[in-house]
Amino acid sequence: MNSLIVSRFGGDAASSSAEVKRAAEIIKANPDRRYIFVSAPGSTHTSSGITDMLYMCHASAKNHENYDGTLTKILERYEEIVKGLGIDFDIYAEIGSLRESLEAGRDLDFIGSRGEFIMGKIFAKFLGWDFVDASELIFFNKDGTVDKDKTFTIAGDKLKNYEHAVIPSFYGSLADGRIKTFVRGDCDTAGALIACAVKADLFEKWSERTKIYSADPSVIPNPEIIKNVTYNEAVELNYIGINIVRDSVSIMLNEAGIPMKIASIHDPEDDEMLISPKLPENISRRLVLCIAGQKNFNVIRIQKYGINRVYGVEEKMFGLLSKHNIACQHYIAGIHRMALILKNLRFDLRRNEILADIKTLIQPDSITVERGLSLIAIIGEGMGTVKGVFGKIFTALALVGIKVQMIEEGSDDLNIILGVHDNDYENAIKALYQAVILGQ
Repeated sequence: MNSLIVSRFGGDAASSSAEVKRAAEIIKANPDRRYIFVSAPGSTHTSSGITDMLYMCHASAKNHENYDGTLTKILERYEEIVKGLGIDFDIYAEIGSLRESLEAGRDLDFIGSRGEFIMGKIFAKFLGWDFVDASELIFFNKDGTVDKDKTFTIAGDKLKNYEHAVIPSFYGSLADGRIKTFVRGDCDTAGALIACAVKADLFEKWSERTKIYSADPSVIPNPEIIKNVTYNEAVELNYIGINIVRDSVSIMLNEAGIPMKIASIHDPEDDEMLISPKLPENISRRLVLCIAGQKNFNVIRIQKYGINRVYGVEEKMFGLLSKHNIACQHYIAGIHRMALILKNLRFDLRRNEILADIKTLIQPDSITVERGLSLIAIIGEGMGTVKGVFGKIFTALALVGIKVQMIEEGSDDLNIILGVHDNDYENAIKALYQAVILGQ
């Protein structure tokens, strides 16, 4: 039985006629690629992206300003693509319809979605496939969240009637029929929703940049490239700043048991990564996947005798931080002490207010703030269940004279997070990479 693949192509794959042709070659290379999501043409060295220009047109129309110049640039981008592809497509009618929508005062979501809408039609024409509007497949609730049940049911039933289809990414529709867009940069969600709806065997994301490294390449020369990741590991990598795919997409595909491939349109054979619920049985990979970190954290250390017996202290602390719109990266509690680890910039803006509120709420025996903490995560599925990992980590740091300021092990055996001084960050990464990546 053939597999069913849902593929998404980003704005770089639609940026010119040459890129569209490259994407079409990839699509046709595997007949299992049946449902294709496309984005609006992205930015180039000579032009802004189409979506940015559409937003500019909407702002000008709303302020009763002239937007002819921007609309002409949009036409020229699409005109080059249509002529370069040699297809019979009336781009002038599409831009004329866009102008009418601007003149009619259509809302921002509708105008912003037209980049994908037009590009989807162009892709469908070039491939000889059916075009299916995303507004007929993806549905939002009144509060702006995705209505998964409705989407899965309607999209699953509707797409059974199409052997192949091109679908615009970036938007869907509300219950009243109005267009609703996703957050910018979140087009993966549209593809993942349809992959779940049609019970796909694979969801693909084709983009320009795909390489994810096992350590920061600015610290480690030529680090190993990561090829296989679990969804749980992908979520951990996002937390530490290595963004592969949004957590919501990872969770959705993980629950559905659908693997995701991320590949480069410029090097489709060699430059790819597979994210899956579990590592494939035929894959042999190092236990520790990645060592990554971030600098510039603050540590608020609070000491109060018997603080562990104070009812509701955690609720008070997190409520206080929420009041100041500050996220707590880590919270460490003991019998008489607790520590809050926060990002510097936002905390610095409200430092005095926050400390005053803590003193009022907790009445601590003492409170201190330390600046310049780096957090380093050692990430790998099941890492905490293997003997000797902790020993390697702390031995490696001790040998280069680095003091560990904080230790936290994830309850799911996915990561160990260490805190070191900012001045020790680079040396710590180097020592850990040598010991637990190359030393495995």
